[in-house]
Amino acid sequence: MAAIQSLTRAFEILRAVASDDDGRSLVEIARCVQLPKSTVSRMLATLEQIGAVERVAQPDGFRIGAEIMALAAQVAYPRNLVAIAHPFLQELAHAAGETVALGVPDGDQVYYADQVDSWRNLRLKDWTGHRLPLYATSDGKLYLAHMQATALEEYLSHPLYPHSPYTIVEPARLRQQLAEIRRQGYAWNHREYDPDIVSVAAPVWDEHGELVASVCMFGPFFRFPAADGYDDAVALTVTAARKISGRLHGLRQRMGENTDGLLPS
Repeated sequence: MAAIQSLTRAFEILRAVASDDDGRSLVEIARCVQLPKSTVSRMLATLEQIGAVERVAQPDGFRIGAEIMALAAQVAYPRNLVAIAHPFLQELAHAAGETVALGVPDGDQVYYADQVDSWRNLRLKDWTGHRLPLYATSDGKLYLAHMQATALEEYLSHPLYPHSPYTIVEPARLRQQLAEIRRQGYAWNHREYDPDIVSVAAPVWDEHGELVASVCMFGPFFRFPAADGYDDAVALTVTAARKISGRLHGLRQRMGENTDGLLPS
């Protein structure tokens, strides 16, 4: 079925407007969607009438409106988080040339809610929808590192089984590693779940300072990270996670302002 052009254009305009919490000007939006200013102006006027966008202080400036916020507020985790994070995952995958994923804590496992593949010829398995153990993944170690002490000790009191020859199963070694993760703010995993994969993960924080998700970059051990690429991999991953955190804070704040408390739980 052929797409309805006006709907496609409206969605592209909304996506352009949503890319900046502070709003974007008519000129910027038209440039982003590659349409004439007159066309974009007419569509913005209609979107404004139905509450999908609203004007901001800057001349000809627009941002996402209350009606869109109300819809987003009724979408539960992790779907709304995926929508927020996906453009940043795409940006990271393009910049790094490796696969990236969004993980969320799920009990004693990490659930992979989204993934963007590498543009390289050799690609990795799509982990979207899979759950993996906390102690054997970089994402999971982030969650363990920020777990309450009593909960962590309860977790470590249970047997930890090796998933590869490199899995850390000794509680004392794991505690040392988790302390280092808390200090540095990111986590590496060197072939501990899958012996062919190395990964690095950085935390996504909500507006209350709670760790709600993680951004993970991973690749085959023979190329990732490059010998001199550890710092770059960390910097790119941490930056993407911080951008998602910032966007999450801004949007949830506006949801609270515009939706009478209909925040996603």
